[in-house]
Amino acid sequence: MKNTIILLIILLSLFSCRKRDTINHYLTKPVTQQELIDNGFYKYSYTYTIDDKDKVDDTIRSIVKYDMYSNVKSERNKEGKLCPTQLWNFYNEDSIKEKKNAYYLKNKLDSRVITYLFRNDSLFYKNIHVEVFDNKHKEIVDFTSRGKIIKYYDSLKISIKPVIKNSKTGEIYPGQFMIDNYKTRFYFSEKEKYYEMFTNYLTNSTYYNVREYWYSGHISEMHYLL
Repeated sequence: MKNTIILLIILLSLFSCRKRDTINHYLTKPVTQQELIDNGFYKYSYTYTIDDKDKVDDTIRSIVKYDMYSNVKSERNKEGKLCPTQLWNFYNEDSIKEKKNAYYLKNKLDSRVITYLFRNDSLFYKNIHVEVFDNKHKEIVDFTSRGKIIKYYDSLKISIKPVIKNSKTGEIYPGQFMIDNYKTRFYFSEKEKYYEMFTNYLTNSTYYNVREYWYSGHISEMHYLL
């Protein structure tokens, strides 16, 4: 009986100490690094050195610091470096690990991967990737169609405007919007129950292959994002 009580106390203690994510990641309002830490996100950091040459051929070096925050826990890759858990691009090299990590994605993350990247302490972009949308997860919004995306932000009275592709014809990008004045791109499929949301806070680009560069078992090289 005594051992049972002790075990219950330990379990309750662990549960109470677990950080609960209270951020609505579907809003485009910027969040801070501290907020992400307080909500249980994992931090991955490194620096990148840029070599530029001026007119007199002297090399100028500048350091760029990246801090990536993710809801995906860390693991050691083949080189022993700490990376987010590999979720994609196994290429049949480790079927056991692939099954284990696929289980983690589906059952522990509810098929949703959330990524924030800061460059020199400024929020660069946010990416939300939902591998398979399931109605049973109430905290995960259904963005599997253009109509559902617009309806969600309209319901919160948040400004959402389509991005114009051709000003002469009025043609718009089907998956790009200005949401609360932040350019945001969506990929979605109602048939396959899949979607991806990408908001850029520093540049005009609305694409970055997060699956390939952050969750494939290696450290991403970021120089092409500068």
